[in-house]
Amino acid sequence: MKVAYYPGCATHGLSKDVDVATKKVAEVLGLELVEVEDWNCCGGGFLDEYNEKAHVALNLRNLSTVERMGMDKMVTPCSVCLQSHRLAAYKYNENKDLRKEVDKKLKEANINYSGKATAEHIVWVLVRDVGLEKIKKAVKKPLTGLRVGAYYGCQMLRPEQIMGFEPSFNPHSMEDLIAATGATPVKFPMATACCGFPLMGSNPKVGLKLAYNVLNSAKSQNADILVHPCSLCHLQLDVTQLKVKNEFNLSWTLPAIYITQLLGLAFGFSAEELGISKLAQEVLRKKGIIQ
Repeated sequence: MKVAYYPGCATHGLSKDVDVATKKVAEVLGLELVEVEDWNCCGGGFLDEYNEKAHVALNLRNLSTVERMGMDKMVTPCSVCLQSHRLAAYKYNENKDLRKEVDKKLKEANINYSGKATAEHIVWVLVRDVGLEKIKKAVKKPLTGLRVGAYYGCQMLRPEQIMGFEPSFNPHSMEDLIAATGATPVKFPMATACCGFPLMGSNPKVGLKLAYNVLNSAKSQNADILVHPCSLCHLQLDVTQLKVKNEFNLSWTLPAIYITQLLGLAFGFSAEELGISKLAQEVLRKKGIIQ
């Protein structure tokens, strides 16, 4: 199966390990990821509020490129990028006045968007298109005994009428993928809450508090590790572990890894090949998952 692949800025930058793990897992499963030609930043989380017209036009530029590449599905590993593209397409279709203004911008750049190409999350493609049975067959090293907190975050699921993959407050796709690896999925109350990343530039104390809420919620349900579906959640929940520990005087950490990193471990890749952090490796070693 061949799909257009939009990595997004974070996945090509500080969350490069997400990109690496996603490509390795896709290759094992026969999923050919063709990177979108000359893609641009989606502007999610800031441009959509600052300049709605420019935000919609930029996202449709990426989707129009996918159409020119002869494909109608663009997959991304980033929930923010996912929501940004789907929100832009939704606004373009629903708001006639905005559509006229956006069409002017697209015409100036010689861009034509037909509406055929849509954005989907890598989790959606893995569950719906690849299928859980095929994923289970690819498992070489079951992650038996590992309790994994299934974190969704806020943007892969909401707004539900725009995302449309599964119920926003009763999802199960992450649990399904975790279970496919042989690990034990762990539900926890804050699984669909915001991780706090958007606040780290303007109000880092509150941003860290939101990260703590998520981590503490999963820890309270005896999760060994947290798994998430977003390049920006990755920065917040993985990179800031020690900041959260220091801010709240904790005696523990709860390492967070990306969903394809977990799948990659079950497929037989090493923690180093998947770019898994040292904190997470310590937990995996204690649980006997890695040597």
